[in-house]
Amino acid sequence: MLKKRAFSFAAALLMTVSAWSCGNTQPKAEPEEKTTAAETTEPATEAEKETSGKSGSKDGGIDLTFGMLGYVKKSKRSSANANASTLFKAVNTVLVEEEKKFADNIIYSVTDEDNELNKGVNKYFTPIEPLEYIIVPDEYGQPKLILCSKNTKKDDYVGAFGDSAVINDLREKTWSEVLKIYGFDEGGYTDTKLEEDDFGNNGSESSNFTGSVLPVWVNGNGDEIDYENMSRLDLLALSIGMEYILGESDKPFFYYGRWGAEEPFTADVPWEVPEHGDMEFTIELQGFETGRVMCWEIGTAKSLVGKYNFKGERKFLSDSDWDEILEYMGYTQGEYLEYDTQDERE
Repeated sequence: MLKKRAFSFAAALLMTVSAWSCGNTQPKAEPEEKTTAAETTEPATEAEKETSGKSGSKDGGIDLTFGMLGYVKKSKRSSANANASTLFKAVNTVLVEEEKKFADNIIYSVTDEDNELNKGVNKYFTPIEPLEYIIVPDEYGQPKLILCSKNTKKDDYVGAFGDSAVINDLREKTWSEVLKIYGFDEGGYTDTKLEEDDFGNNGSESSNFTGSVLPVWVNGNGDEIDYENMSRLDLLALSIGMEYILGESDKPFFYYGRWGAEEPFTADVPWEVPEHGDMEFTIELQGFETGRVMCWEIGTAKSLVGKYNFKGERKFLSDSDWDEILEYMGYTQGEYLEYDTQDERE
């Protein structure tokens, strides 16, 4: 059986035949873009005065100033998204382990505030600097989208992780703009209330993932799984997900893991698992349920990625290569993340 601590909420909780939605979670109409003048300072030295505003040097070399600024900007954006990814997983883990859900609609808080959620989150993720965050729950009180920022004068970059059609647009905004979109005043934190989750949204007699009668193979949306017409890579992603749901191996649950070429599949499924090499895979959870599985065969082109949606219609990352997927989720190649392991990545 699967490792109890890593997957104690069982297969019945992972997959259900219920479409999820974000409820009343759409942002308000976005404000007009604001344009601010860049801050300027006097060059400190005569040499700096000579090169200020120039794109090249006297000997024909290239001034790296603009290139370095672009690198710093990209690095800060990547760091912000990694924070959002880690925070999302920490929040999800707390809700699963404590069998809780959000009692309110949209949450606005900061990681160093003393509240019930942060006490649990700090077991898995404590950022070096406090992070302000917004959590958009779905209709079942589980996290659908998380936004965060250090919200400092030098770093107000927005990190985002989750499922939203406007996620890329939100990442391009400042934190103050995001707060206005969701109707919050800076520092006006909401109560972060958690309540017991009775799992009423997870049970269904027609579910294919309860270990009971399997009249039709369906996914979490109630849609029949067309495994006969799936590509080899997508079928591998589906098989990895089903192995954690119905399999009998003792492999721990990984958010980001590795599946060996000779590693057996034990789930009783009606299709034959395709031959494959060593694989890396990622699993996204939507509350207590598996949302999407993606996989890549090590050594092949990074553009060749298998994907299967168990819940919802996740469009983001659908055309991304493996490097882009790992960057989006805040993972470093080869640094695998087990479910019950505290994430210490910065």
